[in-house]
Amino acid sequence: MKRFLLILVSLIMCLSLFSCGNEEEAPDGMKLASNTDIVDYKLFVPEGWTVSNADRGATQAFVSEGDRTNVLVMQWNITENTKTVDEWWEKEYKPQVFETGAIQDYKVLTEGKSTTLDKKEAKSYTYTGRIGDSFFKYDVVACVAQGSIYVVQFTYMQDVAEEGKEPTYSAQEKHKDAVKSIIDNFKFN
Repeated sequence: MKRFLLILVSLIMCLSLFSCGNEEEAPDGMKLASNTDIVDYKLFVPEGWTVSNADRGATQAFVSEGDRTNVLVMQWNITENTKTVDEWWEKEYKPQVFETGAIQDYKVLTEGKSTTLDKKEAKSYTYTGRIGDSFFKYDVVACVAQGSIYVVQFTYMQDVAEEGKEPTYSAQEKHKDAVKSIIDNFKFN
């Protein structure tokens, strides 16, 4: 009987160790948005955000139906022509986003500013543009890691524009702490 209890206790301890090892440790107030069975990074977002497609190769989450501020993580292939983030920006991203007309009336505000993503060198870009009748502001952080280019993109909707005044994006200011937390807690597997 003692041997049986010893084996049972050992089995329970092993199972609890395995289950703890598989749980994703989310920072306080955040939840895991990425499906780590499909992607090789961990994207954590605030608990109240809605994850909209964690089962695909890209991960996206947004604040709410009333506030479409969102984060999108994409993984781009490194090619012969795009081995660095700067090359990717010039030869892949800009042609696909700006030259195809996907984003109209665009204006690049910052380009290639140094930053980090999971302690790796990265670049950030900011631009504004129009899709249909709506104007948006985009913050992009891109990094070469694990043989790919990883892109973390935040999108903010423009406030109601007043004629003759510079457009504003109050959602960017409203969510700056959440955005910082998302970037600070981003991890490569």
